[in-house]
Amino acid sequence: MDGCPLQLIFIDPAHCHYKARKKEESQTHLRWLEVEIGEKHTSVTLTCKTNKDSVTWKREDALGIVDIVESEYEKLSGRHLTVFDLQKDQIGNYTCWSDKGLEDYTYLLLDKSKEATGFNINCTAETFSCSKHIKCTWTSDEFTAFRLRNTRDKGDWVSQSVDGVFFLPHSTNSYSEESERLLITGEAVSTCCYMKTDYSFYLRDIVKPADPNISICTVKNKGSDQQIIEVEVMPPSSWPQPYSFFPLKHQIEYQIRHNGELKTKEWEEGSKIKVKGQISKLRVRCRDMLLLSQWSEWTMWKNVN
Repeated sequence: MDGCPLQLIFIDPAHCHYKARKKEESQTHLRWLEVEIGEKHTSVTLTCKTNKDSVTWKREDALGIVDIVESEYEKLSGRHLTVFDLQKDQIGNYTCWSDKGLEDYTYLLLDKSKEATGFNINCTAETFSCSKHIKCTWTSDEFTAFRLRNTRDKGDWVSQSVDGVFFLPHSTNSYSEESERLLITGEAVSTCCYMKTDYSFYLRDIVKPADPNISICTVKNKGSDQQIIEVEVMPPSSWPQPYSFFPLKHQIEYQIRHNGELKTKEWEEGSKIKVKGQISKLRVRCRDMLLLSQWSEWTMWKNVN
């Protein structure tokens, strides 16, 4: 089978794994568990999962396939291969072979977790309720596949959605004081490297409500300088109830018809507000009134006829 080497190719990061493909033959999957990592200048031992007592090893990288022989940097011992003083040129797909053919494979990656400070995970939550997932993003030009898990709640690994967002479940009780920070663990891989990082926060610090619902109730003295518009704003459907227990603060932005000037007004009590003057359009956003969460996104502009 020497003439039919393994080729490692990267596939859909939504499944958080690699695929090892033997050219012109059937495909097999290389899962995250089959990836070995090591820091630079450390030693890593690879084990061939086989019942054969003696195997040979090969390494495939971007430059081709190399037969592994005993050296100062690589030691062979039965089904084991130890790589010493790990360097970037030793990264690649390691395959072990018997007289029957391919037995096993492991992809060796360089661990760059200590350089993780520049790779930030960003998370928001539309509500305190555990019925809604935390939404996170994490991207990097250096890495090509990512996965996250809620380590605090012992959650499963979660892959990116099609639009690159992670949706993480949590068990925070919205009706009691939050005493323990959430801990989100992230792993990222590329064809050469691996990285692990942690992001810790209280749920209350990342709450960002969804857009509120807005409607124009009445328009009095229409067309005059004394025109009064009454606007009603209701919490987003994802916001927890009762609303009296989770009050929202609102902000309205409106445009003066004759000069295009934009003005804003905030209010806390009740769902309705009256705005005086000739107004061409308006929009609203909201935030948690007690914890002063992030503002929601603005609603779409609503024209005032």
